Amino acid sequence: MNSSTVQGFLQASFTNYQKTHRLPLYQIKAAEQLMRCRTKALGGHSVYCVDGHLNGVWYNSCRHRSCPQCSALKSEQWQQRAESLLLNCKHHHWVFTLPHDLHNIWRFNREFCQQLLFNSVRETLKTLYNDRRYLGATPGVILTLHTWARNQTFHPHIHCVISHGGLDDSGKWRIPNRASFLPAKVMMMIFRGKYLAGIKKALADGLLVVPTNEREQKVINLCNKLGRQCWVVHCVKAYEHGQGVAKYLARYIRGGAIKNSQIIHVGEHHIKIRYKSHQTQQVEYLNLSHDEFMQRLLSHIAIPKKPHYQMVGLYHGNCRSKLNQAREALGQGEVDVGVIFDWQHYLAKQTKKACCEQCGKPLSQLGALDSLIDASVLSTQKV
Repeated sequence: MNSSTVQGFLQASFTNYQKTHRLPLYQIKAAEQLMRCRTKALGGHSVYCVDGHLNGVWYNSCRHRSCPQCSALKSEQWQQRAESLLLNCKHHHWVFTLPHDLHNIWRFNREFCQQLLFNSVRETLKTLYNDRRYLGATPGVILTLHTWARNQTFHPHIHCVISHGGLDDSGKWRIPNRASFLPAKVMMMIFRGKYLAGIKKALADGLLVVPTNEREQKVINLCNKLGRQCWVVHCVKAYEHGQGVAKYLARYIRGGAIKNSQIIHVGEHHIKIRYKSHQTQQVEYLNLSHDEFMQRLLSHIAIPKKPHYQMVGLYHGNCRSKLNQAREALGQGEVDVGVIFDWQHYLAKQTKKACCEQCGKPLSQLGALDSLIDASVLSTQKV
């Protein structure tokens, strides 16, 4: 066991932490999956070439969205799918962030607040891009949720990638009237209004869990106070294309908030991690107690069966014909969904061998682990 990994840390510390902390069931199940990932508890599989030569056996992965050691292929597949949709035009990258004062409400209403955040951002964009003063057409939009800052503190926000232009009702490609597309101040005000209205409505309907030691009136007062403050909607200068942003987002679609490479040292009482600061753009280091690190790690576990990204507008699956119209207007061919980025493609991209050690032919088959194979030859590595 390597304690300088998320899995190793959980294996060494989770049982004791669970005894002294009340945790949601989904966090407990997730921790159990991460601790079993690529161990004999999940069994194994074998790899064969086209002629049936055995090329090794591996322990199975847990495939949990928040597991940092078995997410590389899934992240790559998401990136490939996203890039296959992107229109050949400029793309904007905006970030919608919740104020810290709302974090406690989120912790008591995780599923509701996550969905409300997606809905508020999505409806804000639709309200504005359908307005002819700005565009009067439907662009392509990708929304992804992150719940963490780079130092692993709780920091829910949504990244938005949106095409600079869209398809109008007549099937023509339209360019925004503004170089910045949509005004940041207006986006902020609409987004703020929609989110706070959602909180108040849920409270009035009895659907919101009021945080411990707080009253409904205090939540209402907080919403009224935040409604008079500016929220953070960060707008990056438009990119010439969307591939760079898609690649950036793909790194966080799966694999959890913290990667194994960020863990520098696990001591008896503290753990040291590194991260690149947004403020200084320098690599910085953070020492956390085991409890502090565990709390931050578990707070970012993906909620089961709840989407952490959304394709909106022309990038939505039901708008494929309109997307192809837009692509034609921009000199692109139709969306190609025929190529499946599988584990062989991933190995080839990583310059790892995807061919048989005996005959040199491609590896093509994954099979159940043969019971005759000695378990001692199993590897924790996986293609």
